[in-house]
Amino acid sequence: MDKEQVYIIINKKAAIEPEKDILIKDLGEVYCSNPYIKKATENIIVHTKKGKEDWDYLTATDIAEKVLKEFPSIDLSLLGEVEILIEYKSQQKERPFFEFIKVTLVCLILFFGASIAIVNFHVDVNAKESLEKLYFTFTGVKKSTPLLMTIPYSIGIGVGVLLFFTRVFSFSERRKKEPGPMEIELFLYDEDMEKHILNETKKKEEP
Repeated sequence: MDKEQVYIIINKKAAIEPEKDILIKDLGEVYCSNPYIKKATENIIVHTKKGKEDWDYLTATDIAEKVLKEFPSIDLSLLGEVEILIEYKSQQKERPFFEFIKVTLVCLILFFGASIAIVNFHVDVNAKESLEKLYFTFTGVKKSTPLLMTIPYSIGIGVGVLLFFTRVFSFSERRKKEPGPMEIELFLYDEDMEKHILNETKKKEEP
């Protein structure tokens, strides 16, 4: 009789509540033609509850040991990641007022910080004198405050930043779904942070 084939696609990271045990279905996706074995495999406990918020990790070997202990006669194939970063995290209560205050403060800090950076840059490169010379070149009139140049220039900076950091104004539906530079930077930051946490967690458990 042929062995039952069981495939488990392991995720890179899993977020688990500290009060709950870690099951196979929390770590990845299980496929098996036998519905009983599939459901039973999904509910195998890989690790007992932590009881507090923390970081931990499991390996594909840990999963294989638990599954084969429960079903020694199956043909098990593990796909995906070799190591899984476990984040023990409690469910956060929704606090709309606190979130509003936090977002408002972040927006204000970013707004004034970016404004100061832009002002300092223009002072360093003497942009005022450059705009005055451009105004004189086109009009033949010397003016200390050439609004005809400064107003379009200021609007152009805002529009340029908006177009650079967002895809909302793209005519292509495909382009609208693409991530912006800020989203990519945040993704890379999260990825690097998770790699660092995984390495540090492994070091702590080394004998």
